Amino acid sequence: MIDRHKGESGIIYCIRRVDVDDLCAELSDRGYSAAPYHAGMTDEDRKRNQEFFIEEKVDIIVATIAFGMGIDKPNVRYVIHVGMSKSLEHYQQESGRAGRDGLEAECCMFYSGSDYVTWKTILQDMEPEAKKIALGKLHSMYEYCTGVVCRHRTILTYFAQALDKSNCAACDICLGDLDWMEDSLVISQKILSCIIRLGERFGADYTASVLTGSSDQRILKNGHDALSTYRILSYSKKRETRDWIEQLVAQGCIRKTEEYSILKATEKGWRVLKGKETPRLLKSVKKRAKTPKAVKDSWEDVNKGLFEVLRKLRRVIAAKRRVPAYIVFNDITLLDMARRRPSTPKDFLKVSGVGEKKKEQYSAVFLTAIKEYCLANSAGMNKI
Repeated sequence: MIDRHKGESGIIYCIRRVDVDDLCAELSDRGYSAAPYHAGMTDEDRKRNQEFFIEEKVDIIVATIAFGMGIDKPNVRYVIHVGMSKSLEHYQQESGRAGRDGLEAECCMFYSGSDYVTWKTILQDMEPEAKKIALGKLHSMYEYCTGVVCRHRTILTYFAQALDKSNCAACDICLGDLDWMEDSLVISQKILSCIIRLGERFGADYTASVLTGSSDQRILKNGHDALSTYRILSYSKKRETRDWIEQLVAQGCIRKTEEYSILKATEKGWRVLKGKETPRLLKSVKKRAKTPKAVKDSWEDVNKGLFEVLRKLRRVIAAKRRVPAYIVFNDITLLDMARRRPSTPKDFLKVSGVGEKKKEQYSAVFLTAIKEYCLANSAGMNKI
């Protein structure tokens, strides 16, 4: 995902400080321009890294949720969550830091069931009432992650609003990034049947192990290798089976007990067993190697080489003036500049975001850079 936005600004959120430090170190080792930000750092180090990010001296900030409050950086092109957010309120706020300049941006969350456990542990010492509320929000966040309906609709519904269209054309569900299992009902019935045959006394990991035919000693000792549901999903990977269990939990077919997360079949689950209701299950996530169409549209007719030249020039000017880079020109303006490739001050005024004052301040230096690049690369000028 970072490589799709090479050289652009992005934020990566982690749950724990140690995750921030480890991931930032790994990214730096691989040649990416990244800096950490979390509450365990000194105020001076946090301030320095924040300024480096705003001034575009580093491309990526790897941070805990401590980062972002009051940050006015409009050209963040992507936000990645390496782990589930603690609530939909937090996720909305954190992902909302991308694309504030109006250009397309990309947000992606990587999550697992262990994130839920991690957050429950972190929230453990809260006051009882506050803890109850926080756990409720955490559960809603987990349902969002494992859900199989439009992400935007889910968020709007959570905040008591409505989506005025059937397809948001922006989330993984609506873009068709995910494939549905054709035999969702049969798979769901096999999973629920296994839960029943295990006496509703085990969690998701153990249940998935039985379904996929694990030779784990605990399963053999309990005699669960003799169950009719043992190896009944041997054609799937354990990870995939775990995902299906979580999807059934999110759709209300299975519930987890508060203590130990034991799986229980719900009333809806029994309707599924009887074939009276059909859940939707996802196939494994397809790798999205290509740049999303929305991002492509932002780059239509833009000379990317020239755009990089203009970004570097903007960074130099901003450093001299001691202001954030976007104060000189935002990304929308640079993209339009690299698209139009103006040759005169009059043409420079046609660029989106350029007024008389900006023309007086910057037209000479930017027009020179555009002309030099176009001559060196045989690129035409005054394209629009």
